[in-house]
Amino acid sequence: MASTQKKLVTDGSILFASTLLVNAGNYAINLVFGRWLGPSDFSEVSLLVTLILMVSFFALAFQLTAAKYVASYEAEGKQSLITGISAWLNKRAVMGGIAMMVIVVSMSVFWQDFFQTSSYLPFAILGIGMPFYMLMSVNRGILQGKLNYKKLALTYQSEMWVRLIVSMALVYLGYRVNGVAWGLTLSLIATWWISRVKTDSSTSGDTSFDQKDVLKFLLMILLYECSQILINNSDIILVKHFFEPEEAGLYAAMALIGRIVYFGTWTVVTLLFPIVVKLEKEGKDHTLYFVGGLAVVGIIAAGIVLFSYLFPEMMVNILFGEAYISIAPLLWKYALATALFALSNVFVYYHISLDRVLPVWISILGGIAQIVLISLFHADFEQIINVQIYLMIGLMASMILFHFGHTFLKSSKS
Repeated sequence: MASTQKKLVTDGSILFASTLLVNAGNYAINLVFGRWLGPSDFSEVSLLVTLILMVSFFALAFQLTAAKYVASYEAEGKQSLITGISAWLNKRAVMGGIAMMVIVVSMSVFWQDFFQTSSYLPFAILGIGMPFYMLMSVNRGILQGKLNYKKLALTYQSEMWVRLIVSMALVYLGYRVNGVAWGLTLSLIATWWISRVKTDSSTSGDTSFDQKDVLKFLLMILLYECSQILINNSDIILVKHFFEPEEAGLYAAMALIGRIVYFGTWTVVTLLFPIVVKLEKEGKDHTLYFVGGLAVVGIIAAGIVLFSYLFPEMMVNILFGEAYISIAPLLWKYALATALFALSNVFVYYHISLDRVLPVWISILGGIAQIVLISLFHADFEQIINVQIYLMIGLMASMILFHFGHTFLKSSKS
């Protein structure tokens, strides 16, 4: 038992360190593009990255579903069920990926007009990678469920390094936004190849698992990831629609810096989810893991918000340069909104791992409210950010009330 915990801590630390490096690499790519391309073209690059992030939330639904059931079957020693559910999820991931590819590629001219971009080609190029992205996510979920954090870390590393090398090389050669699109697509294909999980050839796939239960959980996660899309990306999409390209590029840079909080703490959720599922299956207490995860996210988030409040101009100057200095006064506010969202995320994923769905619906309402309110109130950047802060305070308060309310009801019944 002690050796297992030691391995979990060691491998978890490797994943945490790897994720920090990956986030630093992805930020480095965007910082270079912000300087090389200028605000106007950078707004198009940011749009592509935002679209990938939106798709990633759908992909994450497959990843977390695989992680939950693989962790559960692993705890019970049911390897044949792991093989069976992996094949079941892969089939549906391919179907979903092909559907996304068709939508993105066939509507590329519409996207060009709606988002006021210079070409439809980046959207078409991006669409090619969708099926590979969905398959890669199932593979990542299997690794996550098996607590194979070393190989999981390798998949994140490969995605970042391929994206960095290909994108920067093509942009340097003059392909600009199209080069970034190819970098994103090729990184997805390469990472799918690396993430493939070997199955035990002596174990046939068992499909006797409750497929309705798996589908129900997958749909629940898809619903929550929809709220993630709405909250995490709708502001950039709406700013790109309502504002001029130059202004949209400035907002995109501010969002990129502010979201250091979210991506810097994502690993905590990645580690927490399968552990809670496994402990719940074994009938063991997992409260300490939840509190610990919340504390880590809170400390990291508070540090980043404080730093962006004290040294906003220095951060903008170092990361993007003088051309973006006008966003500095608003930086801490954006970071605060993201910090509140990151903390809410810990609550939601903890309760999702225990099959509690109300936090999902609360988040969806928050995401819809954000789109409606930003569509109504977008006079300037500060008004848009204030809308997000007030909504995230409400979301966080709702999660706290639900958590303690559920805990109280559970203790009163026992």
